[in-house]
Amino acid sequence: MDKSELEVIKVLRSLEVPMHVKGYEFIKTAIKYLQKNPSAIYSITKDLYPAVAEIYGTKATRVERGIRYALTFAFMDLDVLKRVMGTSRELTNGEFLATLNEVIKIKLAGAA
Repeated sequence: MDKSELEVIKVLRSLEVPMHVKGYEFIKTAIKYLQKNPSAIYSITKDLYPAVAEIYGTKATRVERGIRYALTFAFMDLDVLKRVMGTSRELTNGEFLATLNEVIKIKLAGAA
């Protein structure tokens, strides 16, 4: 497990996303994919979801739904969301993944 994955886990834990929901693993894998393929953030439904789905042997629509379900837990406490992600509004899957990816980059660069 590398530092990036540990930071993703820390953020998801602080947002109280439960580890037992599939979306938790989908988010971790999506961030890892985005770090290797940054342009995938611009084609989430055509590139990112299918890539994650292939890893887990499922469909892209199930990945999208799993992430959306996991995020319902993150949006329960908007104060924590503001502190961790820098925004207190509910984000779309794409906005959340893009923001989380940037938060992780900043933490790894030592700026946060």
